[in-house]
Amino acid sequence: MKTRILSGTIFAAIGVFIIYLNNSLVDSIFITILALIACFEFFRAFKNKGINAIHWIGYAGCLAIMLIDNHVSEEYKILIYKMAISILAVSLFAYMVISKLNRNIRDITITVMSLIYIPTLFSFIKRVLMLENGRILIWYVILGAFTSDTFAYFIGCKFGKNKLCPTISPKKTVEGSVGGIFGVILSYVILTAIGNYYFNFNMDIVYWILIAIVASIVGQMGDLTASAIKRYCGIKDFGNLIPGHGGVLDRFDSLIFVAPIVYIFIKLYI
Repeated sequence: MKTRILSGTIFAAIGVFIIYLNNSLVDSIFITILALIACFEFFRAFKNKGINAIHWIGYAGCLAIMLIDNHVSEEYKILIYKMAISILAVSLFAYMVISKLNRNIRDITITVMSLIYIPTLFSFIKRVLMLENGRILIWYVILGAFTSDTFAYFIGCKFGKNKLCPTISPKKTVEGSVGGIFGVILSYVILTAIGNYYFNFNMDIVYWILIAIVASIVGQMGDLTASAIKRYCGIKDFGNLIPGHGGVLDRFDSLIFVAPIVYIFIKLYI
């Protein structure tokens, strides 16, 4: 637990420093590095099941998605994505033929899945940061993931009796899940009150309570998704980059699911 707290504190301090630094280039580099490491962990996990993703396409696609989302205007993104999907589909199956079927459909599926699961979701962190007042709004993403995890863990340990998804994550309980939702509601109420009082945001706390419920549920789904992948691949953690926490995907599995939810709600209603 001491190792977990220390490494978590150091990693959190780095994140807070980057948010405080308020430099778009640093944001892009940091998030892209995290996404590339997550891709590596993802491919390595599936290799345990004999699935060999096409790594260079995964990494190149990861870089491309991060660059497009960070540096291309909205009016051109849809056109670029349409072209990219067509090129990717042709390239993948052409590669399967050229490699004389050394790559199979499972390899291609995991390669495509990596592009959807990792850089596409990670890119929403940067999108929130790019919004007006993004340095404040990003805390809805962070608290939506980490507060849910923390409250779910401690309340589950103290009061948990009914298993949530025993076949995927035996330690998670219904009581912990409800505790996670409560934790996010509490953190969002406090954050919204601070925003309204100190930054004159004039945001509706009731509205953010509703988002908190959705964010916590979706974040827990992200955690369970990662757990399901690890159980299928027969591994305990995706990596050991963050001692006591595992790899990047272990630490960000909830956050990358919460980020799109927060971004979409902000774009629609604020």
